[in-house]
Amino acid sequence: MKKTAAYGVHVLTALGAALGLWAIILTYDGFYQEAIWVLAISAIVDSVDGALARLTQTKEYAPKIDGALMDNIIDFLTWTIAPLLWIYATMDLPVWVLVICATASIFGFSNTKAKTDDHFFLGFPSYWNIVVFYIYLLELPAEFASAILILFALVTFLPVKFIYPTRTKFLRPLTIILGLLFLLQLIALMYYFDDSSIFLIHSSFIFPFYYFGLSFYLNLRKPVTSE
Repeated sequence: MKKTAAYGVHVLTALGAALGLWAIILTYDGFYQEAIWVLAISAIVDSVDGALARLTQTKEYAPKIDGALMDNIIDFLTWTIAPLLWIYATMDLPVWVLVICATASIFGFSNTKAKTDDHFFLGFPSYWNIVVFYIYLLELPAEFASAILILFALVTFLPVKFIYPTRTKFLRPLTIILGLLFLLQLIALMYYFDDSSIFLIHSSFIFPFYYFGLSFYLNLRKPVTSE
């Protein structure tokens, strides 16, 4: 029973690969809003499979499968490749900009210190899904959008810690509450898509500003801790 549960979690994680491919196919076929919904579902899977893996003790009961490696491979597909292809299809940004982002991201996912012992991400944690979605909603000029993408790509290599929303202990209850509010706002934005109101778009920046603000504040503390 325990082995079945452990391997079941691996199957759940593997579902992300199918979702990532589906999102790419939808993007290729011009179903941009549907592709975003599929990527959102993959993000939900990604947000729960780690906790389930720890709960079912996959390392002990399903040791033949490297869940962490599988997760990184799928995350690179769903958090980097699929969204970068999506923004290229919707806004036709320069290919070289997207190549820089993808290259930076693979270094980020390959970094053995990308997740610190005190539950932070080291460097920009490849939230490309969210970045490109806002670039699209705000209808940013290609030059400005490219500059933003390159900036985030560069931050991937910097020794800057970003909070892990569900695991960083400092202000975790507030982070989770604001994160849930942000999730509801994202759902609304995905639903209305091109018809999203300016108020909805701008108000949804509360959590991103909080996220980056808290991350930089904790970086200024010596030492940076999750307590």
